[in-house]
Amino acid sequence: MKQEDVHRLAFKNLSRTLDRGWGFPNQVFKGRWSVFLFFESDRAFDPEFSDILNDILIIEGGSVACLLNIDKTNLFEFERISSIFIDRTTTRNSYGLALEGDGPENGWIYLMDKYICMSDIGDWCFYCEKSNDIAVMALREVEYVSRFQRPLSSLLAKPIEELLDGGRSPLFPFDHLVPAWRKVLLENYGRTGNLSS
Repeated sequence: MKQEDVHRLAFKNLSRTLDRGWGFPNQVFKGRWSVFLFFESDRAFDPEFSDILNDILIIEGGSVACLLNIDKTNLFEFERISSIFIDRTTTRNSYGLALEGDGPENGWIYLMDKYICMSDIGDWCFYCEKSNDIAVMALREVEYVSRFQRPLSSLLAKPIEELLDGGRSPLFPFDHLVPAWRKVLLENYGRTGNLSS
């Protein structure tokens, strides 16, 4: 398959997944998802995140991941999207340079925008809001928690219940979210099954 074809497939997967009418704390994913794990959004904008995505792609058997800036994409048409494509050859340096862009005015590392990322296979998807400092990784199947254990551990991704119940992460105090947010996050992203099963 041509490079452009897999890029289009990754974009098509995420465009079918994102519910563009919603943001946190509401449910942003359409379709069937079994597990939601939260982490700090800044982790996705560290050059080392390219290593994590490469790891995920290898485990999944994917070719490329499309990282889309939702706020900079006015039309969800492939030719008009604001995106970065990460594949198994993407290095920390090239990912870091892509995030920096031309500087603070348009570099994604500086912007407080909303982002979504998904591969051409579509077994996972992450969504983040930098303005709220949180991100969520959605997985199609419960068993994918163990399948993607290594990259999920690198992200320090955990169920929302664990983070809200005093499970403070190093960079963001999930356990200090306002009650209204806590309630809606739990309703939309709470554990739907036993992760240990």
